[in-house]
Amino acid sequence: MENITMDMISQILQAIGYLLLLVILALLWRKAFRQSEARPFWRLLAMAWTMNLLGNIAWVIHDLVTETTLDTFSAVDLFYVLRYVLIGIALWLYPTPLTRRDGVWIGVAVFVTNAIVWAVYFNPAMELRGGDWTGFLGLAMYPALDAAMIMLAWLRVRAAREGLWNRNALLLFYAMACYGIANTINLTGYVFSLAFGGVLSNVFWILTDIFVLSMALGDSSAKKSKE
Repeated sequence: MENITMDMISQILQAIGYLLLLVILALLWRKAFRQSEARPFWRLLAMAWTMNLLGNIAWVIHDLVTETTLDTFSAVDLFYVLRYVLIGIALWLYPTPLTRRDGVWIGVAVFVTNAIVWAVYFNPAMELRGGDWTGFLGLAMYPALDAAMIMLAWLRVRAAREGLWNRNALLLFYAMACYGIANTINLTGYVFSLAFGGVLSNVFWILTDIFVLSMALGDSSAKKSKE
């Protein structure tokens, strides 16, 4: 009964997440076409969240057509990896490019996180879930990518000078942190079969979207009040 309740809550949260994703996409693409200031920045974010939607659609189509669970490492991951790449480019370049030293800090964060994930999760995953290292790679790469985005967003917060850019960077930092927490909970729940993992991860995925939604909505209002 408890598992059924958790599954129902997870499905409700997933539905809320899909609705938020569609709203965010509409707002981001509107900014990408209608806002002259920082248009490339908004275009990159719009494309990133579009990759997220396409990944979700491809995942659903796979499950419906094949009636099997998607492998932990598959072609669908390409959409989600591209999402990280596009967000990373946006954070790195705008409003001004970050430095090589910042790149070193990002590399350190990725290396440390990757080492921790493989040290903590690999053996339990092989014992409890089976498979091989390539399948585990599809799980392990996301915390490492999350670490890169969190560090990148924090470096952008520190580098931002203008108030509006600082606000956007801070909200993206909160969003990336929530996304990283969600993926870590999801990985932990998958490896160790935790019943509450799905609910908690969905909560943090929704928080990610709320921060991005706040950024997309607040940007216009902040600009008007400044005028």
